[in-house]
Amino acid sequence: MKRILTIILSVILSISISAQDITPADKIWEDLSKIIPRQDSKMKINHGDGVLRYVHNGMVGEEYLCTKDCGGNVFDDMTSEEIEAANERNRKMVFGRIFGTIRHHLDSLTAFSEESYHFESHSHGTDTINYSLCLKNSEDTVKRFKADDGSMVYPDAMETIFFDYTASPKPCGKHSRGFGILGYNKNIYLPDRKSYYFNKEPYLEKITQILEQKDIQSWDFKWTHGADYDLQSNWKKEFAGGVLVGDFGPKNAGQTVGTMYFIPREKTELVEVIFTAVDSVTLNYTDLHPEQMFRYSYHVKEDIMQYTESSHVATLFEATTGKGHVSTRVLFGITPQGYYVTIADVENNFCIPKDWSVLKSFDNGKKIYLKGVKPKENQ
Repeated sequence: MKRILTIILSVILSISISAQDITPADKIWEDLSKIIPRQDSKMKINHGDGVLRYVHNGMVGEEYLCTKDCGGNVFDDMTSEEIEAANERNRKMVFGRIFGTIRHHLDSLTAFSEESYHFESHSHGTDTINYSLCLKNSEDTVKRFKADDGSMVYPDAMETIFFDYTASPKPCGKHSRGFGILGYNKNIYLPDRKSYYFNKEPYLEKITQILEQKDIQSWDFKWTHGADYDLQSNWKKEFAGGVLVGDFGPKNAGQTVGTMYFIPREKTELVEVIFTAVDSVTLNYTDLHPEQMFRYSYHVKEDIMQYTESSHVATLFEATTGKGHVSTRVLFGITPQGYYVTIADVENNFCIPKDWSVLKSFDNGKKIYLKGVKPKENQ
């Protein structure tokens, strides 16, 4: 085990790993995470238009609970006294601290912005809060327009941060529910304003060097569904997740072919190093090749590790490798049995079958399981 860890660590150290790109939104979410569970998403993206984008978004909301005497949706397992006590705690501690943290950071950033917009309205139980900050513009003149919700948009800005929040009374008229989005965007315009298809061979060579160790099991798989397969009708029954191409490609057809690598639950030290190494190589490669088309998510490792007893799978990285809907994906997964790294080539619709961790094949609903593994309905 120590030898394997040393080999993997040497791979990490042999490349020039950049520090994870720090954004003005990071500190806000760091402070918010002390109050609420992490619920933000941070990505680095090249859509193919010659611009490298950093996108950091998260949802912020509040909801006060109804009691039986106010006619709203009731939590039956709580008494009216318990609900009122919870609402009072929310008023004094949780929601007040959340908005206080956001206001503090955004007001501080306003002082350094090239231009900023801040609007609030509080009337008859309906609250609206809008912040729009142009931290750095791409041209001398700041262009702006007002969105439908009243917030300000800076289309040419290189760096912006915003907070859009609305709360209104629930049907009972006594309690309220609110929802908002806190977001950060940074645009880096590439030198020739061109993007190129992702060159997967050198990237995957580094990844497979990390994964092809004797303590890591692997197997090939193939998931397919043709144009005649009723994907929409079978979605809830057969699939755990994925992306539908929609109007831009064949209505139902899709093919995902790849290799799945498995690390047993008890090898926690190994999986920590493996996930970190794959993540670091991906971050580094996208730093070195921002001109190639890709989407990289920063927090997939941390998100996956939260599922201590259940199953989950998420895309760490996806890249466009050719014309049409052709891509390469790297995913992290977890089940009660262990941890997974998946490398796959995808054509058209990308769909993850519910038994993804034990399937050798999925062909229009027909499943072939790994040797020795019984279908769930027969277990």
